[in-house]
Amino acid sequence: MFGADAEKLIPLLHDAEEDDERIRTALRDPACQAYVARVDEQSVGAAVVRWDDVEPGEILYIAVADTERGKGYGRQIIAAIQAELPARGRTLLVGTANSSLDNIAFYQKCGFRMYEVKNNYFSYIQPPIRENGIVMRDMIVFRYDLDAG
Repeated sequence: MFGADAEKLIPLLHDAEEDDERIRTALRDPACQAYVARVDEQSVGAAVVRWDDVEPGEILYIAVADTERGKGYGRQIIAAIQAELPARGRTLLVGTANSSLDNIAFYQKCGFRMYEVKNNYFSYIQPPIRENGIVMRDMIVFRYDLDAG
């Protein structure tokens, strides 16, 4: 997916990834699929998932507009992605920062389980970002297994 519609998703997905070119690259990748939640033709949330021929699938980016958070759009996007698992594989991964406490809770509420910690994953970000009073250092990878639902 790329073009005018995809370009409109970049500001929304900027919450999930600060590098717009990385988002564009994912949107151009034929192994990736974009998901969009709309209200009255306005995009309120989006995700990009890499569905490779090899498992697992991976949610690269997911974001909901600040003004629309807490209304269930993120869960709807996750549910749409999870609904594709029978045709795409059995497992889905997603990662978030150790300091992103709301994200950590969100993924668990959506049925994901903690799977792996990638130590010092965010060390390239200088100066370090603080979120919830915690330095963003590690990536926590969550896993959703269709059979474990």
